Amino acid sequence: MTRKRLTLSHRLLIALGVVSFLFWSVMAALSTRDNIREVNTLYDVHLAHTAKAFLFLMDPDDNALQSNPSVMPAADIEQLLNTWPDLALRPFSDQPGTGTPGTQTAHAPATESPFGTKYGASLRYQLWRDDGSLLFRSDNAPTAPITRVLGYSDGRDAQGQGWRSYAVHDLNHRVKIIISEPHQFRGQINRSMILSAATPLALGLPVLFLLLWFSIWRGLYPLAALSQEISKRSPDNLTPMQAHNVPDEVRPIVIALNGLLQRVAQTLDNERRFTDDAAHQLRTPLAVIQTQLYTVRHTMASTPHQQALDQLQDSVARSIRMVNQLLALARLNPQQAPPVLMPIDLTSLSETVCAELAPLALQRNQTLELLAASHLPRVSGNPDLLSMLLLNLLDNAIHYTPPGGTIHVLLESTAQGVRLAVCDDGPGIAPDQRLKVQERFYRLAGQNQPGTGLGLAICKRIAELHGSTLTLTDGLHGRGLTVRVLLPTSPPPTTAR
Repeated sequence: MTRKRLTLSHRLLIALGVVSFLFWSVMAALSTRDNIREVNTLYDVHLAHTAKAFLFLMDPDDNALQSNPSVMPAADIEQLLNTWPDLALRPFSDQPGTGTPGTQTAHAPATESPFGTKYGASLRYQLWRDDGSLLFRSDNAPTAPITRVLGYSDGRDAQGQGWRSYAVHDLNHRVKIIISEPHQFRGQINRSMILSAATPLALGLPVLFLLLWFSIWRGLYPLAALSQEISKRSPDNLTPMQAHNVPDEVRPIVIALNGLLQRVAQTLDNERRFTDDAAHQLRTPLAVIQTQLYTVRHTMASTPHQQALDQLQDSVARSIRMVNQLLALARLNPQQAPPVLMPIDLTSLSETVCAELAPLALQRNQTLELLAASHLPRVSGNPDLLSMLLLNLLDNAIHYTPPGGTIHVLLESTAQGVRLAVCDDGPGIAPDQRLKVQERFYRLAGQNQPGTGLGLAICKRIAELHGSTLTLTDGLHGRGLTVRVLLPTSPPPTTAR
């Protein structure tokens, strides 16, 4: 099974699609990485500000606070922990009316963000004296120190949950404040940013592929137009193509193609001149030699001389036949212009050809019959080529059918067209040789009849020019050979209104 090759437009679409996808993916990954890094930095700054704000809320001159630290106003602590409610929902906002990260928005109070409230409630904090006594802590904070490292640190609690902590030491008051937040809030923000970066990529890729396909199709349209122009040309149209309307990238191809067309035209002209010269130079001397042999043969009565002259005359006749067949094949070359087809009365044409070869059949005491059905429709064909086809088929049948044999030319109408068949009761051709005999210069072994091996090749080519094929089957009475050709009928003429 042959694998279908990709077209140039498909290759460009795949290449550009892969490059665009990789570029978008890398840009989204880099943007998400930078955003996550900045969000983590903002959260760390928020932790540090919150810890320092705790220290600021503790009035060092307040003796009541120093003697009883639990009197720190709860409202102040709640307001402190909820100072950044919109961070998770809108980590980066540049819309008019919004503040910078780390500040409340001007139009929304802190208590309107459920995540901000949850975030504040989930924070835990501890205040330790330097002597190791715990001044106060949040309800969700343990009694043991959350961390012993000053500054930023990460750790896990007893339940395995990750926490990000910040600890700061106040040398004046000899206390240490520890603020800790869960990793899950940052994870939610990270996932939200990854989803935000991936969504446009997933939704935009189909649109991008559609735009790429349209752009590629539009860009390669001149190539498609050039291809259509070349495919619509007939084989005999070798005029140069216009190169000024094509893109600069395609112009060298058109110029090279025009050069090729010019060289092909010169080659065909040389071949035509050679064919015409060969027809003139070969036919005339051979005809003169045949005439002279005929004269010498009737003036010399010696039997040995007569036999030699007969053999010589047969050789000249074979040469004439080969020249005629070679010239016929040259005219049927695929590079030549296709024949002009017209409606033909196949019965009348067959009668003319049979009448031309009837004397040859009578010399061999053969029966040549034309059996044509009545009211046959006209076929679409070239009269000269169809005459050559029937002439070669009948000539082969007459030469290869023994004296006293029978040859039939059958014409019958079918649903696909008119079938022409030439049948004989001669030696026939073996089924495994019926395709080979249609090749040029192929002759069956053991043949004693003169021939060149070109007759059936010419018939095959003529049938192909008429959209048909040669079919070889058994001949009359189960022996001999039958050659059939199915010719399409001519469409009925249209009547003008």
